[in-house]
Amino acid sequence: MNVPYSWLREFLPDLPEPEAVREVLDSLGLAVEAIHHLPRPPAGVVFGCVLKAEEIPGTELKKLEVDVGREVVTLVSGAPNVRAGIGLAVARPGAVLPDGTEVAAREIRGVTSEGMALSPAEMGVGEYAGGLLELPADALEPGRELAEVWPEEVVFELELTPNRADAFSVLGVARDLAAKLELELVEPSLEVEESSAPRFVTVEVEDPEGCDRYLARYAGGLEIGPSPLEAQRRLLAAGLRPINNVVDATNYTMWELGNPLHAFDLEEVKEGIVVRSAKAGEKVVTLDGVERQLVPEDLVIARRAGDGTEPVAIAGVMGAANSEVTEKTREVVLEAAHFDPVRVRLTARRLGLSTDSSYRFERGVDPNLPPRAAARFLHLLQRWTGCTVGDVVVDVGGDKPRREVPFRPGYANRLLGTAFESEAQLAALECLGCEVSGEAEPFVVRPPTWRVDLNIEEDLVEEVGRILGYEHVPTEPLALIPAPDNLGAEAPYRHEEALRRVMRGLGGWEVINYTWQSPAYLSLTRAPEPRLFFKNPMDSSKNALRTALYPGLLETLAANREERHRFFFELGHVFLDVEETRLAAVLGGPLLEANWQPPYGEGYPAVKGVLEALAARAGANVEVRPQPHQPLHPGVSGTVFWNDEPRGFIGRLHPEVEAALELGPVYLFELVLPLPEAERTFRDLPKFPPARRDLAVVVPEDVPHVEILDLIRQFGGPYLEAVELFDVYRGEPLAEGQKSLAYHLTFRHPERTLTDAEVDAEMERVIAAIIEAGYRIRE
Repeated sequence: MNVPYSWLREFLPDLPEPEAVREVLDSLGLAVEAIHHLPRPPAGVVFGCVLKAEEIPGTELKKLEVDVGREVVTLVSGAPNVRAGIGLAVARPGAVLPDGTEVAAREIRGVTSEGMALSPAEMGVGEYAGGLLELPADALEPGRELAEVWPEEVVFELELTPNRADAFSVLGVARDLAAKLELELVEPSLEVEESSAPRFVTVEVEDPEGCDRYLARYAGGLEIGPSPLEAQRRLLAAGLRPINNVVDATNYTMWELGNPLHAFDLEEVKEGIVVRSAKAGEKVVTLDGVERQLVPEDLVIARRAGDGTEPVAIAGVMGAANSEVTEKTREVVLEAAHFDPVRVRLTARRLGLSTDSSYRFERGVDPNLPPRAAARFLHLLQRWTGCTVGDVVVDVGGDKPRREVPFRPGYANRLLGTAFESEAQLAALECLGCEVSGEAEPFVVRPPTWRVDLNIEEDLVEEVGRILGYEHVPTEPLALIPAPDNLGAEAPYRHEEALRRVMRGLGGWEVINYTWQSPAYLSLTRAPEPRLFFKNPMDSSKNALRTALYPGLLETLAANREERHRFFFELGHVFLDVEETRLAAVLGGPLLEANWQPPYGEGYPAVKGVLEALAARAGANVEVRPQPHQPLHPGVSGTVFWNDEPRGFIGRLHPEVEAALELGPVYLFELVLPLPEAERTFRDLPKFPPARRDLAVVVPEDVPHVEILDLIRQFGGPYLEAVELFDVYRGEPLAEGQKSLAYHLTFRHPERTLTDAEVDAEMERVIAAIIEAGYRIRE
C-alpha cells in the first residue's frame, strides 16, 4: 500500500516531517517497508496542448502540432493515446530525463521532432510507460514548466497485515496517526449539489449472503476526458495509472477511503441491475479483454436483457467490457457495495485475478462506507467535470449495527503488564472511533464498523497497547500464575513431544506431510474414504483432507527408496467423522544400519519392538491381537491393544499396495492418541532374588502367541513378575502344522525369597491350564 505524504497532510495539516511519521507508523504496526522520494519533473519539461495529430504514412507514428506557449512545435510520437485536444508533458531540446537521456531535436521518418512527448515513467513521476501522460487541455497555460506545479513527493510503502483492512486507505492510516499523535483529523469533503431526478435504475439483490448492501447513484452530463493534474499526480504517486476522469474518481476514492467503486455506462444497464450467483458455464469478458468462465460460487452484477440477465461485472473483482465507461458515455451509474469477503477471495483466486478491488474486499470493507464513498466520488466528479448529480439513492441492505465488546481496563493492564489509567485507555479507544458506555468494569465498547478486526476484548487490549505505546510494556518476563482452568493445558503437547523423542531415539526420521491428499491415492493405499473436501484446493488433484497418516509416509518411503535407512514416523491430524491426532510409523528396511555387522531389526519384530518401546516408556501394557485391517497383509495384521483398549493397527502393508507403489516389504503401525500413561510412582529396587522357569508349549500353527500369553498370566499367580517369548520352533520331532512357543517366566515375592516348592506349585497351575486348553507341554 503506497501512501503519499502530501495526501496524508491533507487530512492531518499538523503532521510531522516524513522521518518522524515513519517511526510513528512502525510503532502503530503499520510497518514502513520503504520510503520513496519522487522528484519533480526535470527542468525543460513543459505543458503543451496538442492542436493537431496526423498519422505518418506507412508507420504507427503520428506527427503532432503542439502549442508550447510562444510557439507551436512539431513532435513525433507512437503512443496509443495521443490525439488532438489533450495536454501533454513535453521535453524540449536540452532537457535531461531521470534516466540520463538528453533530449534533442531529431528527424524521425522524414519528420523533425522538436522534443519528446513523455510518459509518467519517462518523467520519473510514476511507473506507467504504456502511453503518454494525458492531461486536460486547459490544465495549465502552454509552455509552463511542470516542475512549478508538480512538487517532489514522499511516498510511504506500507507492509500491512491482512487484519488491518481499514488501513488499506489513506484515511485509515490518517486515523491511526491522529489517534497516536493527538492531531485533528480533517475529513474529506462530501458536498454535492444534487438535482431532482427520476429513479434511474432498479436494483435487485438475489443473493443477499454474497452482497448484503448495494448502493447506486446517478451522474449525468459528462464529458469523458483526462482528470485534473493534481488528481493524476496523487494517483501516480500511489502507483495507479490515470485513465479518465470517471475511472480516476473511482480509484481516487478507493485509495482515499478504502471502498472499491465501479461506474457503469447507464445506457448499458438502464433496464435494471441484478446481483446474483453466476450460472454454471457462464462466461464474461472482463475489462482486461480476457474471457472468464464462471461457476455458481461466483457472484456477478448482471443487467436485465429481455427475459433474462447477463453479467456486467464479477462482483468485487473486475467489471466487464460490455458496460465500461468510454468516450461516448454521458451518464453513469455508480456502484458502491459490500460483498462477502470469502466469496470474493475464492473467485479472485480461482480466476487468478487479483485486483485492487478484490484485495480490499477479501480483507473486509466497512459495510457502512458505501454512502460516504459514493458521495465522495460524486463530489470529485462534479468538481472535475461540472456534471449533474441525481438526488435519488438506491440503497439495498442499509446500514449495519456496531458490535458490542466488553472491556476491562484492569484486565488490559494485567495482560500488557502496564499501569495505564482507565480514563487513558478508554480515551484511546474513543480516538479510534469506538463508542464507550458504562460506569465501571466491564465497559461496553462499540468499535466502528470500519474496524472489522475488533471482535473480542483482547483485540481492544491490543489497540490500547498500540495507541498508548508498547514502549510502556515491561521487557522482563511476567510472573504468570495460570488460571485453575488452564492447569494441565500443556499436557497433550508434552505427551506428543515425549512420543517424538522416543521415536527419534529409536532411529526414526520425523516427517511432516500436508493434511490434504488425493482421493485416488487414499483409495490406492486402502485408506478410509475421505469425508471432507476443499472447495478451492491449491492442487486440484489433492482436494481431500487425509483419513490416515500412513499414505503420506508411504509417499515419503517411495521418494527415498534409494536410501539405506528408511524408518519414518509422523504425528499429526486425520479427519474422519471427527478429527483425531495419530502417531504412525513405516519401516521399509532394517531399523539400524552398520558397516561392521549385518543390519539390525527388520520386518514385523522390529516395528513391534518400536511399539513395545513406546509402551515401556509410558509404563503401559501393549498387546497385538490378530485381526484383519484393510491396508494390511491378511496374514500379518493385528489390532494394537494399549492397556486392554484398542488403539490402532500394526502389520505388513498389503501386497497389492506394495506392488502398486513398487515398494518392497513394508511394515507399519498407526495409533490414535492420546496413549494413556501410568502414573509414575517410586519403587525400591527388588531386595530379593527372582525365581526363573522356562516353559515350551506345542500348539497348532494358527494359534497366536497372545493366546498362550493370556493363559500364563491368568494362572501364573500373584508372584508372576514377567513372561517373555524367547523362541519359536518348527520341525522335527514336531508334527507338520505344529510349532513350539518357549517362554521365560519370572517369579518374585516383594518381602522374601520364594521357595522352589512355591514356584513349582505356580508352574503346575499354569501347565494344567495349558493342557486343559488342549495344548501340550514340550519335554
